[in-house]
Amino acid sequence: MRALKAALFLLLLGWGLVSALAALFVRIWLRERRGRTVYPASAAAGLLNPLRGRLQPVRPTLERFRLGQGDTALEVGPGPGYFSIEASSMVGPTGRVLCLDLQPGMAAILRERLREARAGAAQPVVGDATHLPLADGSVDRAFLVAVLGEVPDRPAAVAELRRVMKPGSILGFSETLTDPDYMFQDALQDLCAAFGFELLERRNGLLGYTMTFRAPGPP
Repeated sequence: MRALKAALFLLLLGWGLVSALAALFVRIWLRERRGRTVYPASAAAGLLNPLRGRLQPVRPTLERFRLGQGDTALEVGPGPGYFSIEASSMVGPTGRVLCLDLQPGMAAILRERLREARAGAAQPVVGDATHLPLADGSVDRAFLVAVLGEVPDRPAAVAELRRVMKPGSILGFSETLTDPDYMFQDALQDLCAAFGFELLERRNGLLGYTMTFRAPGPP
């Protein structure tokens, strides 16, 4: 009987600890969500944690965005380049990946990582998602991973994506619930639909999802 009571006590203690940690996570998540701050370049290493692959595996995620040889791809908010190196490989020597980040510090970190990886198709660009430094209809693919929620004026960002994307091109998003700036699926779909993007695919995963859209017009 004593052994049973001890086991029950330990079980309840364990559940209590899990509940307390979960409550702490939710409080921090909500506080940071209200703040809506850009992920700082000083913490860039946190975005390269190998455990991230369990939630956002690099190659499968990019394959859902339909990157291919020769594409001109736009990656908005690449940070230190968790996806950029593989994206460079997927578009090949005849393609290019424009890695646009708001922070010069992030672009500098990314530039060094691309140089070390010899990912020559990828190019860091410092710029604002609501004022893309690109010509109209110049992009075959665009993707944002856990980024759109950080943009204060999200409709302006989607409007800019619509402007620079070719007719029939592909726009992809990936979101993870652990991100305080998480975009809920219905809100994202409604926002993209407002600018004429057609939903092609929605895939739910562990604590997140990917969604792909087609820009208006024939490919």
